[in-house]
Amino acid sequence: MQRLLYVRGAVACGIATLFCAYQFMMQSAPSVMVFDLSQDLSLTLTQVGFTGSAFLYVYLFCQIPAGILADRLHPGKLLAVGCLLMVVAIYWFAHSESYWQALMSRGLMGIATSPAVVVGLSLIARWFPERMFPFLSGLLESVAMLGGALGPLTLPAMIEQIGWRSCMLWLAVAGIVLSLLLILCIKNPEGYRNTTEANEHYDWGSLLANSNFWLCCIYGFGLFVLINSFAGLWGIPFMENRFTGEPAQAKYAVSLIYIGAAFGAPIVGFLSSLLGRTILIMQISAILLILCSCYIFFSNCDSHSMCFCCFFTGFISGGYLLVFAEVRKLVPIAMEGVAIAAANAVTLMGGPLIQPLIGWLLEQNKGEELTVSNYSNAMVIFILCQLLSFVCITIYRYRRG
Repeated sequence: MQRLLYVRGAVACGIATLFCAYQFMMQSAPSVMVFDLSQDLSLTLTQVGFTGSAFLYVYLFCQIPAGILADRLHPGKLLAVGCLLMVVAIYWFAHSESYWQALMSRGLMGIATSPAVVVGLSLIARWFPERMFPFLSGLLESVAMLGGALGPLTLPAMIEQIGWRSCMLWLAVAGIVLSLLLILCIKNPEGYRNTTEANEHYDWGSLLANSNFWLCCIYGFGLFVLINSFAGLWGIPFMENRFTGEPAQAKYAVSLIYIGAAFGAPIVGFLSSLLGRTILIMQISAILLILCSCYIFFSNCDSHSMCFCCFFTGFISGGYLLVFAEVRKLVPIAMEGVAIAAANAVTLMGGPLIQPLIGWLLEQNKGEELTVSNYSNAMVIFILCQLLSFVCITIYRYRRG
């Protein structure tokens, strides 16, 4: 009986995880069509950056409302509605004729997918014992990252064959199929009852005044920014410029960042649990990430070495998940969910803040055409964010003793 319960839970959580992977693929999709969008819609690089990050702007602000909906509504129905809304947004994006249409449709995608991760984590908590939550939540994040990796691996060939608009329409069709799976397969466990009260009060004041909470959040921001801003948008243009004549290798290198993070998130979490030295592991991750970023942006390595470094960089970036383990220690049990949602929102801010900033820096420094030097100089912003994360976690470690 217990085994059957786990199988049913695995199906429900697995289908929810597919929606998370779908979200990550669509989130990173503009990275493989930067020049298509700029030419077809007459966009500047800064506008392309805003178009790519519009998804994250809205997704970020919808995190806490999505968490409230996840507590109140049936998970399968909530995700199915979100997926169908995603289909509408992709269809709109595919038929965009202006910058503002593309921007608004990307924002709608952010609304549609905002409940994906929080509902997935809630289902894990409902179906499985507490001792299994860290590993399974890491597994959910891993599969979602692999969805992000599928974008650079599969979408360029489709875009080359049928164009970016038709490619988006096929992804919308996939969303319709996924929405049917979500409504049919995702259930709460038998006997589960929602105990959250509609008038539940959260002590936002104590949370916002907790400086240690903000140190952890900024650390997560600094570690994750390479994934959602470099791999999510500017990685492929940088690699194609860096390795002229090897476009396929450039796309593989960026995909390996996602794949590395997919392996790194659960393994780094496992090491943290095994050794009990979470903060030290977070410090080491920040240092290694700074070194890897310098190598990616400024070395003269060949494409094979770059691919290896991108995988290792993604692996180290998986340490951002440790932020949520630390945040839980800083708040009362009643506020754990809200604190994690808020930390997740801050962690995701790298996309909406840094993506357009990189585009603006490239616009300011380019000559007749963009060079490797232009890209490398703009990418210094990532290293500065990582240095900030190291400083924050060092202060945090000193305060925690």
